[in-house]
Amino acid sequence: MMALGQYYVSVTGLLSKNWHSIPKFLYLSSRAYNAAIKTEGNVYSSMFSKDGIHHTITVWESKEAMRYYFSGEEHITAMKSLTVVSSYVKVHGYFTDVVPSVEEAIREW
Repeated sequence: MMALGQYYVSVTGLLSKNWHSIPKFLYLSSRAYNAAIKTEGNVYSSMFSKDGIHHTITVWESKEAMRYYFSGEEHITAMKSLTVVSSYVKVHGYFTDVVPSVEEAIREW
């Protein structure tokens, strides 16, 4: 059996539905981002836009730490609004032995 990497990385990319949805998206994603950086087990977090896609990258000590954050109020609230604020969402998670650069995480995404 192959050993898993030391860190769990979650990469999300979202295309906003329209310019009217951006304020709500920014409000909810900022709350979720702030909750992520305060969650035990979070190693790194980044929130940015590239080529019109809004991204978040979070790196966790374990998949369990990430799941604990995912079950939190801020993340659940943001996820429930996806159909209102976005026309496209892709989430990708993977294990790695090193904290990836933004470029590496986006390539993996």
